[in-house]
Order: sequence, then C-alpha cells, then structure tokens
Amino acid sequence: MANGYAGKILKINLTTREIGRMDTAQYEEFGGGVGMGATIFWDLAVAPGDWDLQDAFDPRNVISLMTGPLAATGVPGAGRTSVCGIGPETFPTPLFHRTSMGGRFATMLKLAGWDGVVIHGKSDKPVWINIINDKVTIEDAKSLWGLNTFETQGKITTDVVGRTRFGEEWHQIGNEYTTARPQIICIGPVGESMTRVAALIHGSGVSGRTGGFGGVFGSKNLKAVSVIGTGSIQTADPKALVDIRIQHIQGSGMGISAGASSCMPCVNADRKRNSYYGGESMCADEYWFMGDTMRGADVAIKWGICTWATKFGGAMENKVPNAPALFKGRVPMEPGMGWYIKYLYELGVLGPGKKIDSHPLPMDQWGNLSFREAFCDAIARKIGIGADLAEGTFEAAKKWGRLEEDLNSGALRFPAYGASWHHTLPGVDWAYGYILMSGDPMWHGFMGVTGGGGFGGPATYTAEQLVEMLAAKVEPFTGDPLMFSNSWKGEEARKTGIYSAHKAKMVAWARRFAGFYNESMAICEMMLPSFIGRSASGIAGPSPELEYSYYKAVTGNNKTFADTIETGRKIWNMERAIRVMAGRHRDKEQFAPFMFMPGATFMSLGSKPIYQDGKWSFEDQGDLYLDKNGVEEFKTHFYKLEGWNADTGWPTRKTLDDLGMKKVADTMASKGKLGV
Repeated sequence: MANGYAGKILKINLTTREIGRMDTAQYEEFGGGVGMGATIFWDLAVAPGDWDLQDAFDPRNVISLMTGPLAATGVPGAGRTSVCGIGPETFPTPLFHRTSMGGRFATMLKLAGWDGVVIHGKSDKPVWINIINDKVTIEDAKSLWGLNTFETQGKITTDVVGRTRFGEEWHQIGNEYTTARPQIICIGPVGESMTRVAALIHGSGVSGRTGGFGGVFGSKNLKAVSVIGTGSIQTADPKALVDIRIQHIQGSGMGISAGASSCMPCVNADRKRNSYYGGESMCADEYWFMGDTMRGADVAIKWGICTWATKFGGAMENKVPNAPALFKGRVPMEPGMGWYIKYLYELGVLGPGKKIDSHPLPMDQWGNLSFREAFCDAIARKIGIGADLAEGTFEAAKKWGRLEEDLNSGALRFPAYGASWHHTLPGVDWAYGYILMSGDPMWHGFMGVTGGGGFGGPATYTAEQLVEMLAAKVEPFTGDPLMFSNSWKGEEARKTGIYSAHKAKMVAWARRFAGFYNESMAICEMMLPSFIGRSASGIAGPSPELEYSYYKAVTGNNKTFADTIETGRKIWNMERAIRVMAGRHRDKEQFAPFMFMPGATFMSLGSKPIYQDGKWSFEDQGDLYLDKNGVEEFKTHFYKLEGWNADTGWPTRKTLDDLGMKKVADTMASKGKLGV
C-alpha cells in the first residue's frame, strides 16, 4: 500500500447486507477525503444513470465517510472525516454536498485498516455498523432507535469493549490489546425521522452539521457507524514528519496541550470541555442557545439537530439597513430557523391559532432552555409546526407564503442554496463559493488577508506589501497581486476588483487549494492555511509550503506543489460534473436578493486591500454589497478560466479530457450535459 494510506475502502450495501472492499489505489489520483468521496459517488450513483440525483432520501444515494492520507500520522489537525453525498438541506433542490468533522473517528478508522466507509442502499430495519479492525458486521439497532446520541454512543461502547476507563484500562480486541474506545458517528431522533436539518454526531460535540446528512442516515435506517482499530500507518519520512511538526508547533505558538479537548491527531486544545466521548461542543453548537451555552449545546447534540441551520441567534448582532423594523434593524450574526420563528411570532403571524399555528411550541417561553427541547421534539416527531420545520427553513417559509418577502427584508439571511450566512462578505471568495458549490464553503483561508493581520489589528504592513507576498504563493497564478483587490465600486470593480478576471483567479485557486489540502488531505481549515506571519523574514506565513511539506513527508509522492493544486482542480471538476448531472446550470447560480442591498456584509472583519486609481490601500468594507450585473460578469470570467462553457457553466470535453476524466466527459455527453 502507498504511504499514508491503509489501502482499502469499506463498501456496504444495506439493502443486500453485502460487505465488500475497494482498493484505495484506484482512487489515489483524487487524493483522499472529498476527492475520493466525490469520485466514488460518481462511480456508484451517477455513472449507472438509473436515477436523477434529486432525492437525498433515495436508497441509491451514496454517503461516504472518508479519511485523508495524513490522518493517523501525527500531522496536527489532519484527522478530519469528510462526508459526501446528496444533502437534503439545500434549497430549492437537494444537491451534492460535502461536510466534515474533527474528533477521532478518522484516525481510528485508519488504525482499523480502512481509508473510508461507503454506504448505499437501505436496510429494512434499524441497524448499526460495527468495525473492529478487519472484522465488519451489520448489527441490529432496534434497542438504539429512539435513543439520543450520548446514550447511543454509551451503549455501543459498552457492547464493543465493556465498561473501561478511556486511556487507562487495557482491553482485548481480537488478538490485540488497546486502551482506546470505539469512535462512533451516529444520529439522534431528529435524524431518525428523516428531517432535512439533522446532523451527524461524533463524541460529545463534534458534528457534521451542514447538508442534513443525519437525515440520510435515517433514510437508510442506519443509526451509527462504530470503529476501533489497533493498527498503524506507514509514512515515507518519519523523521522529516516529526521535524516539520515541531517547527509548526513552535512557529505557531501553539501549546502542547493534546488531550480530551483536542481532536486527534492535534495539539491545539481549541474545544470547550473534556469528555469521555472524545468530542467537545464549540462554534455553532455553543451559540445555538445563547444562555447557558454548554447546556444548550447538549440539547442540540443529544437530539442530533443541525445547529447551523436552526440557530436561535449568533455570537453578535449588527444594525442592518432594510432589516426587519421589528427588531430596530438589528439582525443576529447567523439568524437561523430558531430566530426566524421568533421574528414571525413577534410580527404576529405565527403563534397559537395564528395564520402559522405554532402548536406544539410554547412561543412565550422561546428564551428558555425548555423551549429548545420542545423545538427538537416537535421536529423529530413532525408534530404540528414541527412537520414544516423538519423540511428546513426555506421550505417552511415557502409553504407559509413568506419566502420572497423575508429574503428581501433580510429576515431570512440565507445567501444561496439554503445555507445560513457565515462570513459571506466582504471576502467575496467565500460568497462566490456559496453559488458555485452548494451550501457554505466553510473555508477561512483568505479571511485574514486584511490590514494589520486581520480583525482590526494594528497596521504592520502596507496593502501593497501584503498582496505582493500573497501573489508569490498562488501557483499557477503567481505574479498577479490584483487577485487580492477587493475594489467594489465603479469601473475598478470590473477591471481589477471583485467582478474581474483577476478575482476569478483568486476564487479558483481557493477552491483548488481547499479541495486538495483541506477537504481531501483533511487538514483542519481552522488550523491551516495561515498565509500571514510575524517573523524577522517578513510577513509571509507558513502556508502553503507547510501543508506541502506535510504531504511530502507522509506520502513521499514526487508531485510538485503545482501538481497538488492541479489535483485540486481535478477534484473541483469532479464535484462540478456531479452537480451538473443533477441539474446545475449557470442560471441557477444566484444570490438571494439581500446580497444586492446595503447591509449584505453585516460586519467587515478587518480592512481589505483595494486597488483604486493606480494605488493600493486598505479599506474597511462593512458597507459592501454586490451588483447583479457585476456578479454575472464574474461568472463569465470564472467559467472561462476553469474551462467551462460560459453560457451553461458546464465543463467542456477538452477540460475533462486534459484532466484525465474522459469517462466522465463521455457520461455527461450521453446525457446532453457536456459544455461545448
């Protein structure tokens, strides 16, 4: 087997109960993680051509839990699990989506000898998958159905290894001994009932939130996947790997604090609590309930609900022009489903006996933790208003006749494809990701490309120094600092700014880099990339050289850095091909109306470099909003750069053939979906 890989991928058909394996080698050209997951989805779900890819709950939907080659090797932050498949959460139709989660599942899966788990079909009764090294069984989950995610993991753990102390007591697994517990991904009651807002839960707070994949598990009658392993992974240059890791930790100022509050393998204890379950609540889970954050997170995690889609507020709120006057023009950072129903309640259109009947939710207790329990229960059992909410905020708003009005007002702050706002602007690479992909791109890579090092810090370099440094890092587009200009007013926006061919390069590079290093090598994007540094040698941060060094030390592959970015382009085109086959077209890649109005940015998150009148400077862009015609111009530039047809946004045969994807092109051509 190749360095960094276990060598095989587990393939399970729940309909036939067939347990098989695929050789990882046949998919190595797509890296790992999302790259492999997307390609396997093409082979098993798209190429056969026997369904239209529209129903995420169809048994033919293939869901994969994939690792990257850096998992279980000691690379900090590289133990993420990538999830792919048709996600039910996106609007107006389910789309091919990807999400990921940290924790310890990916590392344990590799130690059990597997690079991923691919699941299709549907069981005729509730089941869970039990992986113990090479031994894989499909177990009866009748006793687990209806349990919350903590109870589910506790019972499976006891069934697999008995009652032991994690990290302290030895127990036997086959012919081996370990102090580890099984690592488990499961669903709660919200997922069991096939809702579109169900998350996959791992540990006590690590979750695959976006996409609604918990509902996909539920549609397959799959309660959980558990894995425990006692093996190891070979690396090409162990000494170099250790040296790079030491330099990385020392250079970043990270403390050596690995433990229950860190994902594995990582030393950045960025979680909020320790737990035997091996995961900790953070981010959207904390802010789902703005009172006692940990108790609120417990409610969401136990029920297995997507905290991003159903948020009750955010870490902060800002005054937004054109926002609902009811709240004095102030909108939370991410106003999800929980906040939206409160807005409708205060408006007087939702409540007991109102136009939108709120039964069984006690809306007068909205601010209490008990309301969150009632909210999850109503959605899980699809009782009363819960039946509407189970279909997602967009579908509910559409049924209630409020979709257009509330998108225009900003009460529904969802930029595109049914994913709630998340740092969408002014960093337009993130915003464009919303329409070019499906859902939230979830990539902070260029967020810190700001004056003074991000988030309003003191100025330590000029805008020109910043863009010149960045322009040297972005192969194959090096030498074009205008990629990083965020000019958005007048003709400059179209010539060199956010609607220009230069900006198309920035977005393309971000998608290729993220596709390979963050989504397929599975390096946590909250850790890397880090493009800006503070050292005697200048302002350049360790990325992307650091990620490439880790890749080389683990795999020993002779690819250049430019080659890895080209692999990222190949992954990007595979994802694009899947979405096109499911109906994606240029005409459908649109922002919600509020993105074209003042207030679209919400907050600036630091000043951005702009090129105006022949000069570089930093500009606070809290007032930035988009122009419809400008976005259309950007799309044309981007499609042409990527080798996609400018009228349809579909990859051309030449593009796919040049990437070694002739079979993909042939399938697309047979369905009339190939760009010309």
